[in-house]
Amino acid sequence: MPDFKKLMRQQVQEALDGYREPAKKPIPQKGWMHTIREALGMSSTILAKRLKKSRANVTQLEQSEQKKTISLKSLEQVAQALNCKLVYCLVPNEPLDKILEAQARKIARHRIKIINHSMQLEQQGLNSEQIKEQELDLIQELLQGNPKNLWGDDEI
Repeated sequence: MPDFKKLMRQQVQEALDGYREPAKKPIPQKGWMHTIREALGMSSTILAKRLKKSRANVTQLEQSEQKKTISLKSLEQVAQALNCKLVYCLVPNEPLDKILEAQARKIARHRIKIINHSMQLEQQGLNSEQIKEQELDLIQELLQGNPKNLWGDDEI
């Protein structure tokens, strides 16, 4: 099963890679709705007719997009009225495998710190090289297991 999860994660990552560069671009100050409407030379009155709403509703929609309070459903309706496609995506700041590795590292460091503390009390503490080796082994073990186990309620 872990091979299937890794394959699935790789496929998701490949799909996300195409969104990494566009996600870096800033959102227009007045929002995409207003910017595209203006670029098309379309008045808010015409957009309102296409949406079967009032001009005031279009103004409210544009303002709610700017405030980031617009619903995806409303944004989709406006996109269709502007002959556009709404693209919705969560783009991770790092590759998914790196996010998992960082989480596994946090868990490994926490566990080793607890174990090493107990061992130090018995004058059997690990040296820095042993700690590093144990950390790497535990990270690999955690990454080979179920990724759901990396995200507990008592997240570190």
